[in-house]
Amino acid sequence: MQFALQTGLTLRSGQRTLELTRELPDGEYQLEDVVTRRASVVTVSQLIQRIYRNEYQVILAGAPEGQASNRKVVSVLDLSSLKAHERQELEHRLDYVKGMHRQGISKGQRKKIEAAIAKLARSKNEECPSPTTVMLWMRKYEASGKNALALVDKHRMRKKVNRLTSTVEQVVWRVLKEHYLTTAKNSIRFTHDQLKTALKREVAAGRIQTKEAQVSYPTLARRVEYIDKYARVSAREGVARARLLCRTAFPDGAAMYPYQRVEIDHTPLNWVVICDRTGLPLGRPILTVMIDAYSGYILGFYLSFYGPGLTSVCGVVRNSILPKAELLAGLNLQHDWLSMGLGDEWVIDNGLEFHSFGFKTMAMSLGVDLMYCRVRTPWLKPHVERFFSTLNTLTLMKGRISKTVANVARIDPYRDASITFSDLVRGLLMFVVDVHPHQPNWRKMAIPYELFAEGIQRCPPAMFPGSMEQLTLAAGMAKNLTLHQGGIEFYGLPYGSYAFKDIVKRYGSKHKLLCKLDPDDISTMKVLDPDGLTWHDAACRWPEYARGLSFNQHQLTRKFAKADLNSTDKQEALLASRQRLHEHWLGATNHRGRADALLAGRYADMTSHKVLTSTESVSHLPLSESKKIIVPNEYRISEKEIPEFESLSF
Repeated sequence: MQFALQTGLTLRSGQRTLELTRELPDGEYQLEDVVTRRASVVTVSQLIQRIYRNEYQVILAGAPEGQASNRKVVSVLDLSSLKAHERQELEHRLDYVKGMHRQGISKGQRKKIEAAIAKLARSKNEECPSPTTVMLWMRKYEASGKNALALVDKHRMRKKVNRLTSTVEQVVWRVLKEHYLTTAKNSIRFTHDQLKTALKREVAAGRIQTKEAQVSYPTLARRVEYIDKYARVSAREGVARARLLCRTAFPDGAAMYPYQRVEIDHTPLNWVVICDRTGLPLGRPILTVMIDAYSGYILGFYLSFYGPGLTSVCGVVRNSILPKAELLAGLNLQHDWLSMGLGDEWVIDNGLEFHSFGFKTMAMSLGVDLMYCRVRTPWLKPHVERFFSTLNTLTLMKGRISKTVANVARIDPYRDASITFSDLVRGLLMFVVDVHPHQPNWRKMAIPYELFAEGIQRCPPAMFPGSMEQLTLAAGMAKNLTLHQGGIEFYGLPYGSYAFKDIVKRYGSKHKLLCKLDPDDISTMKVLDPDGLTWHDAACRWPEYARGLSFNQHQLTRKFAKADLNSTDKQEALLASRQRLHEHWLGATNHRGRADALLAGRYADMTSHKVLTSTESVSHLPLSESKKIIVPNEYRISEKEIPEFESLSF
């Protein structure tokens, strides 16, 4: 369709009809409402933009409103979407229509059209169309404003006629629901056989006629194609599979500058490491990574055996925020680790640690937004998932976890492990700093290191927490604990502070206080005063045990101690001791008769002679030296001669 900015151009704006009445100086045009004749002035750029934004709709001259000439051509959206035979037919019709226009023949001159098309057909060596057909083509082309789509075969816009009755359609959809749209994943051929059986039952019941009970296999296959792909796949293979196959990229999901979106995730490494001190295999460590979504640059990592918990997340947050010059000192790396500071948004999954009270409190304290990805949608954080896949390309072969393959010898990684934990950490640091950020990203045609370096140069400086204490408070474990008269107890560890005395005086004991601990060192904790303004330091009253102790180490220690206390030997010994104590109480408090008392007197040798003579009863059995307090040999007195003195005479 074509239009010109000339007098008489009619436009539709909602329920109003506007007419272009005159052209004004400085590229302005006057529009008038055809009903009220209210005038408005617009510039040529405003008028063209409103037409292209469909705020104004052009009404072609000479075609009444509502006729087909003013309707939008909905058969195709673009000429390039036409099939080969449709495009060939369109070019064929345009040749005849434009041939008439070049000769100055209008659509009503039949005799001239008949002669002209005969000559044109002979030159193209093809069969000549009828004059009536060419006149119809010319009428459609001119009425549509010279829109070539008006000459496309209307076969594209035909309304498909449903030849099946409503009863048969209901049977078809019922059979599809019962046999095809199920987790059994039956084929269309099997479903078609079931449909034949169902239609025969309907004929036998008299609900349809025999000639109506004929549904071909292509018809059933087309009905399957009519079903939305997401609904079809979710019914047969599950919602997760449907979401995977029908996923698409969101237009606002791409990061435009560094630190805008930071992706966090965990993964177990495919290597078994050994202890630096004992040389024993420790197992597979857990790697927690923060990666910049704009450049794919690694911002920080944390390696531990704690599992994907809050401790690992706090560790990687601390590692990503702090500068890393001192961390790389003495490692002889070729490049600097550029990352430092906070990100704008953290993209995370739905792990329990990311929904915990401590993690949300840490994010709010640091001023970072959280975006939770939907369950089983790893493509929403593709950069960190891609980084995990590149870890499998490392050349560390010993101690590697591998899948079991039939008829292939498998080496036990726990027997083959040879790399220590400290060496693994240094190797990962080399990979993160010198290798991974310098691998070309062929999709972006850039190197992550250069992309990140250029991005931080044109962006504002990185943001840091106000102080290291604020970082400790933000990244620490948060828990509400009760203040007793003896202080605060955390997993069996007592904590005390001089500030507790004032808190107990003001609020009394058994008051809930917000406490925060560093998961890597629980020797001290931060306690928030009930006024909500002051943090107090509380130290563990067992400093020899808690100094440098991590929360996970303390939990493991308590676990082993509990298992030792609950061991079978100690339980049996305790039960035997309790039984002996019980028998002692029974024997000491048992009722004695007169005969027992008389017998006891005889055994004690109670006689009047003993009383009157007041002589002590001496045991007839001598004590052994091992039972004597002092052995005679120990108190022998050495005899010395007494010297003789002469008398003194005056």
